[in-house]
Amino acid sequence: SSGINAEYGDYSASSIKLAAAINSDKPDIKFLCMDVINSTASNIRHDVCLDKGTYDAISLANTSAADRITYKQRIHSMVTPDTGFFVLASVNWTVEELTEFYSDYFSVHQVLPCKKFTFGGVTGRDVSIVIFKPKQT
Repeated sequence: SSGINAEYGDYSASSIKLAAAINSDKPDIKFLCMDVINSTASNIRHDVCLDKGTYDAISLANTSAADRITYKQRIHSMVTPDTGFFVLASVNWTVEELTEFYSDYFSVHQVLPCKKFTFGGVTGRDVSIVIFKPKQT
């Protein structure tokens, strides 16, 4: 036992099944099939919430304008106040865009360094990774 209680959530039941099979030797991890946008809010708070593509996927949906706001609010309610972190990795949004969008619910704790490239005189990143701290709302 690692002493760490962790939950892994994904909206894809097949992803949950695969993750649970790969990690069957880790009894401290609970695997949950969940839809953050359409589920009811949970009272469970997490020290770390990691988004490795969910926000990007939501952003591409036909209902993205409303769903992005709902997602931001739900993630905020899932992160432990004062001590929790929300780690967001995006290939579709810049650090500046993410910082601006999440600024009403989160403050930037750290921007992780990532590979940069220059094209047409403009420098960008392959991926934007921001660690946010929840604000009191």
